[in-house]
Amino acid sequence: MISGLRAKLFFIVLAVCSVSIALTLILFIRGYGITYSADRLSLDALIKEVKEKNPEILAAKKRWEAALARIPQAKSLENPTVSFEFEKIPRNTMQFNNVMPEDRMLSLSQFIPLFGKLSLKGKIAVVDAQMAAGEYKDKELEVINQIKNAYYDLFMNYKEIALDKESLGLLEGIARVAEAGYAVGDISQEGVFKIHLEIARLNNNILNLQKEKEAKEARVNALLNRKGIYPLAEPDLSEETSFNMDAKTLYQAALLNQPELLIFSYAVEKNKYVKSLAKKSIFPDLMAQLTLRGITSGTTGPWDLMMGFSVPLWYWTKQRYEIREAIFNLEQAEAAYEAMKNKAYSRVKDLSAKIEIAKNKIKLYRTSLIPVLESSIESSLAGFRSGKGDFMMLLDSQRMLIEEKMNYYTALVEYNMAVVDLEREVGLNLTEVGK
Repeated sequence: MISGLRAKLFFIVLAVCSVSIALTLILFIRGYGITYSADRLSLDALIKEVKEKNPEILAAKKRWEAALARIPQAKSLENPTVSFEFEKIPRNTMQFNNVMPEDRMLSLSQFIPLFGKLSLKGKIAVVDAQMAAGEYKDKELEVINQIKNAYYDLFMNYKEIALDKESLGLLEGIARVAEAGYAVGDISQEGVFKIHLEIARLNNNILNLQKEKEAKEARVNALLNRKGIYPLAEPDLSEETSFNMDAKTLYQAALLNQPELLIFSYAVEKNKYVKSLAKKSIFPDLMAQLTLRGITSGTTGPWDLMMGFSVPLWYWTKQRYEIREAIFNLEQAEAAYEAMKNKAYSRVKDLSAKIEIAKNKIKLYRTSLIPVLESSIESSLAGFRSGKGDFMMLLDSQRMLIEEKMNYYTALVEYNMAVVDLEREVGLNLTEVGK
C-alpha cells in the first residue's frame, strides 16, 4: 500500500516537473531559446563614436594635418638675408659717423634653387601628405577592426551566459524529477550526483563569464576613450550571411583602396621625385644679392648687384652617390610594393575561403545538427513524461544541443570577423558595397 502511494506520488511529481521542463524546452528551442531585452548595443553607433574619440585615430589625423601644412613650406624659397655693412671704419674706433656715405650699405640676398627643384620638393611634400593620409585611414580601419572584434567577443560572452542559464533552468527541472525518483528508489544516487555536479559547474561558469564580461566591456570603453565604468547593453549581431564577392573583385578593390597598399604605391611615386631631384643636384643654384650704398646720406646712392652660382665641384663623392642612393631607394620601394600586392592577394584569398567555410558551418548547424538535436530532446522529453524515458539521455542531448548552439554562434562570429578582416584588407565597408 505504501509503495503504491510512493509510486503515485512519484508520477504526480514527475508530471509536474515534466510540464516545467517542457515549457523550458519550448522557450529554449524556439528562436534558439534566448530572450533579448529591448535595448541593444549598436555597432554602427560604436564605430561612429570611435572615429570621433579614439586617441590613436585622432593622433593619426593630426599627423596628416601636419603633413598638409608642410606642403607650402616645401615649395617656398628660403628666407632672404638682410644685412647692414659699414666699410673703412677708422682704426681703433667705433665711430660709424666717420664712415663715408658710400661705404654705408644695405644688402638683400636670396638663395634661389633653379631647374624646377622647388617644384619637385613641393611634389615630394604632397606625396608625404598622401602617405600620412593613408596612415590615418589605416589606423582608422585598424581601430574599427578592434572595436568590431571586441563587439563580437562581447556578443559571444552574452550568448554563452544565456545558453548556460537556459541549460541551468533545464537541469534544475530534471534534478527535481531525479530527486523524486531517488526518493522512491527508481533513480540511483550516482545519477542525482551527476546532475548536481553539472548544476554546480554551470553556476560557477556563469559567475566566471559575468566577470569576463566586465573585462570585455572595459576593452570596448577603452577603445572609445571612456574614463571610468560604463556598462554596455547586449550586442545585437545579425545572423545574415549573404556576403558573396569573388576574390578577384576584392583584390582589384584592395589595389585602389587599401591604405597600406596605397602607402607603398606613394612611396614609389615619392622616390621617383627624389630620384629626379637628385639628378638635378648636379645643376647650379643661384645666389643673388642687391646692395644699396649711401643709405644715411638722404639720397639714393650707387648700388651693387652680385650673382653667384653653386658649383657641384665634389660630384664624384657627393652628387654621384646621392643619385645612386635615390635609384636604390626607388628599386627598393618598387620591390616592396610588389611584395605587398602579393601579400594582399594571398590575404584576400585566405579570408574569402574563411568566409565560405564559416558559411558552410552555419548552414550545417542551422539546417542539420541543431534541428536533429531539438527533435531528439523532444523525443526524450515525451518518453520522460510517460515515465519510460532515460533522464541521462535527456541530459546528454541537452548538453549536446548547448554545445552545438555555441558552435553555431562561434561560426557566426568567425564569419563576421573574417568579413571585418577582409574589409581592412580591402579598405572598404563591404556591407555598404554589397548593397
